[in-house]
Amino acid sequence: MKEIKPPLSHLSIFGYNKQKPTEQAILNGVKNNDDTMYRFIYKNYFPGIRTMVLGFRSLALDAEDIFQDGLEIASRNVMEGRFKGESAFSTYLSGICRNICRKQLERADKLRAAAENAEAGDESTSATEELIDRITLLKEKMDEKCRQIIDLRFGLGRPDMNKSNEPGENHSVKFEDIAVMLGIEADNARQRFRRCIEKLREAVFSDTVWKNLVSTIN
Repeated sequence: MKEIKPPLSHLSIFGYNKQKPTEQAILNGVKNNDDTMYRFIYKNYFPGIRTMVLGFRSLALDAEDIFQDGLEIASRNVMEGRFKGESAFSTYLSGICRNICRKQLERADKLRAAAENAEAGDESTSATEELIDRITLLKEKMDEKCRQIIDLRFGLGRPDMNKSNEPGENHSVKFEDIAVMLGIEADNARQRFRRCIEKLREAVFSDTVWKNLVSTIN
């Protein structure tokens, strides 16, 4: 009677008849770009890597994409001789996939931080503009002489003294020049400005709207 041999495992093409191939067989299969070995890798290693990927709960990661990217890197390193089996291929592949997740996490954190900083900057700028608007409104409620000398001192409302809108440029007008415009002495202009700016300061610090705006910034 003719002896009937059991069917060979699909892994027999690697010269290995057991269910689990050796590490060398896995590396040889990767080097040869063998579809059967890649199916084995996917079937046996993907579930564990998927669990690891899903552990990064703060990110909406696609485990399939992470696995494929990691396998591509691992395979290229095997083919180019950068990985020679110093550890199990499954461990090596898992480490690569974990690094991919970590890099995506770092990238997401940086983007989140940048967005928060931009939002905070926008809020800060908006609040500052509101404070300036409030000061302007309170100033406009003062008597005409105070409005006039404050505007002159800060170069407001005079195109010839406010030709540039460069940030940080000082447009203040000297008291000697203000005195000439108002037909008074420079010392009188200086004293009037001090009295008026003190009145404005008191009005600002006692203003309820101002206090509420400041509290939103702090």
